[in-house]
Amino acid sequence: MTPHSSPHALSPHAQWLVQLATLPVKLLLALLLTLLLALLAPMRSIAQQAEHLPCDSPSNCVNSASEGLAPLVYAGDAARGLALLKATLAHFPEASLTAGGPLRLELIFHTMLGFKDEVVFVLEPAGQKIQFRSRSLMGRYDFGKNRSRMVAVVAQFQAQARN
Repeated sequence: MTPHSSPHALSPHAQWLVQLATLPVKLLLALLLTLLLALLAPMRSIAQQAEHLPCDSPSNCVNSASEGLAPLVYAGDAARGLALLKATLAHFPEASLTAGGPLRLELIFHTMLGFKDEVVFVLEPAGQKIQFRSRSLMGRYDFGKNRSRMVAVVAQFQAQARN
């Protein structure tokens, strides 16, 4: 021991071993911190991830971000929102369910002229909202059919929610 060293000082080799031993702890702490921040950060909603179910062609498509339309709003949990949506859609015999899940419904609406329109609903449980998109699968113009359909769906949904 030298006159200037403390009795608790570690040799360079021992310091290297201490740093090596604490590396996994530091890595684990960094991973835990990253995970914690990811869990605490506000999650993007399904609709935000889907960019409000975008319309590639506004001449034959509307969505819940379109002018004059807004997401469907419900009270309660997602199961209640989905039940209201299904009860609403029962009033539209031209609709056929093609895919579904706890937070999403996809349907095909058949028009009187034989055209098919795709309608997608995505539930946002945190905001108690249902985003939607209605688009024609054929042709460039829908002559307002998708908008009038979704206005009718919104009105029927609101009536169901009041009952």
